[in-house]
Order: sequence, then C-alpha cells, then structure tokens
Amino acid sequence: MSGPASRGPSDAPDFDIPEAVDRFIARNRPNWKGETARTYRKSLDTFEQYAEEKDLATLSDLERWNVGGYTDWLLAHDRDYAKASVQSKQKQARRWVKWLESQGLVQIGLHLAIEPLRLDDEEQTSSQILPPNDLRDLLAWYRNAPRRRGTREHALLEVLAHVGARRSGIQSLDVDDWNPDDRTLAFLNRPERGTRLKNGRQHERKVVLSERPAAALNEYVTRERIEKHDEHGRRPLFSSRQGRPTKSTITNWTYQATTPCLWQECPHSKDRHRCEWTEQTEASKCPSTKSPHPVRRGSITWQLNIGRDPGDVAARAATTPQVIRRYYDRPDLDAELRRRITSFDGIDICEHSDPTDVDDELEQ
Repeated sequence: MSGPASRGPSDAPDFDIPEAVDRFIARNRPNWKGETARTYRKSLDTFEQYAEEKDLATLSDLERWNVGGYTDWLLAHDRDYAKASVQSKQKQARRWVKWLESQGLVQIGLHLAIEPLRLDDEEQTSSQILPPNDLRDLLAWYRNAPRRRGTREHALLEVLAHVGARRSGIQSLDVDDWNPDDRTLAFLNRPERGTRLKNGRQHERKVVLSERPAAALNEYVTRERIEKHDEHGRRPLFSSRQGRPTKSTITNWTYQATTPCLWQECPHSKDRHRCEWTEQTEASKCPSTKSPHPVRRGSITWQLNIGRDPGDVAARAATTPQVIRRYYDRPDLDAELRRRITSFDGIDICEHSDPTDVDDELEQ
C-alpha cells in the first residue's frame, strides 16, 4: 500500500481503479469522436489487468514506482506487443493518470512515471504488408476457383485490394451503395444510422472498380450475400448472420481470406486438413494470415507501383499523400526503380540542362 504522498487531498474519494477508469471515459466521451471511447476502454482494460496482477486495487495503491512499472510489464507481455502498441497504451494510461491529477484524486506529477517510448518512423506504425505480388496471386487463385469465386471472403479481398479501404469503410457499406451499372462504391458517413467513417464527412467518396473486381462483387451479392438488416433497417453490403459486422468480424474474415494454404503450400509445414489455424476462430493465429491493414498497405503500394498519382490514391483510400509517404508506401527496390526509370532513363547531364530539354526527350 502507498503512503499519503501518492494521494490527492485527504478528503478525495479512493476509487477502485476500474471505477476511476469508467469515470474518466464517461467524462471525456462527449468530446471524443468515433472509436476513441472504445480505444481508451480497450487500452485501459490492459492497465486494469496490470493493476490486478500487481494487487493494485484502488487509487491509493498507485505510486510512481508501480505506475512506472506498467511499461516494463507491457514490454515483457506474452502477447509480444509491437513498440507502437506499447507506446499507444502508455500514452492513454498517462492521459488517464493526468486526468486523475486534475481531479485531485492522485498526487500531481504521478503521470510522469509513464515515459512513452521514442519510436523512429518505421516503428511508429506496423510494417506488416501483404505484398502486391502475393495479393495478385491470391486474387488470381480466388478468381479461378469455382467454389471460392464470389464468396464473401473473395469479394471482400477484391474491394480491400483495389480500393485500400479501412475496416470502418467496409463496415459502412450498404447494398445500395454499390452501383453495378457504373461499377461504383459510395463510402458515406452516417453516424446517426450506426456507421461512421474515420474522419467523418471528409472521408466520403465514390470509387470505381474495374470489371473483374466488379464481377466478383456482383456474384457475391447475387449468390452468397446473407440477406440481413441492421438495427437501423439498413442492408449491409458485407453482412453476417447477425446483420452488420463489427470491425473485429471484418478482421476475422480477412484473416480467413488470406490463409496461405488456400493457394500455396503451407509455409509452416502443416497439413491443412489437420491444422487448427484453418478453423474460423483460429485463423488469426497463423503467422502468415493478414488483417485488413496489411492488405490496405499492399493495395496502396500497388496503386503507386503502377503509376497512379499519389493524390488520387490518397483520395481513393481516404488518406493524404503525406501519410502515404510516411506510413503506407512500401515498394521493394525493383518496384521503386520501375517507378523512376521512365523519368530518368535516357537523361544525360551533358545533353539536358533545362526542364524543356527533358520534356522534348520524353516526347520523342
């Protein structure tokens, strides 16, 4: 137990840690957008697990040494958190403790015990990617497999691969948002009807699909889609038996869709028919399956590899060129060279000294 140095005023209530977390979330929820409350809830649940393991029951148990120990616990956790995940959980716990200070519930300065990790650009986001070549081979397999073509997993993968959409975008889609005649998908922000895009109306857009992805999506809607309505009476494009899927359900579908032994020999020397990772609820445990974000990263990289304008790619994937450059674009060396070669092949410093000289060379 702590001494009085860790406490706020002597008359401040000594809340249980879970109750203090609940009060923080309830107080801040009106100022938060989208998934922020759920993100803090999930992250601070992790701090509650730490507190329970260390026998920290109430706010009076919190001292600098054990609050600081949260970082050590995260780094040694069995889940092997990425550094970016550790930093995120640190920052959210730190903000919670700082709020406790502002309410006079703990000693001023207690939040300083949590020092967020310093990350370089590569560590600030997961480097996982489903490389464009693998994504291409996987989609080719789906298109040529009669029993798999047009399934929910296939159609979902086609949209993820050709748009680079987020989970919130996939979740937001209704059947009426797909226009098979124009081959367009409309991503609309509808928070009052249960779905919100990450940046609200700023991320509203229409995108066009080419013929093969459109054919897969049409086949899914006609043959495979489960006819369900959500609690707002809407018809989700990608539906589950319960109605509109949660984001975790979309993640699980993507894990299933990218199971490597569907289209190639198992890279982990397992027998598919005996492998527990092929079970619907176990697909995430396979080291080679991918969640939606690595597919998004692979899609954006592919779009840039084929020469699409970064601004157009950013608009299609609902991000910015700056974010793409920093976090998403992951070409290999050969792909990076192919992007530049048409701009530099044939250019000679002895012959070209002005931009107009280069334009004339490329036009010939």
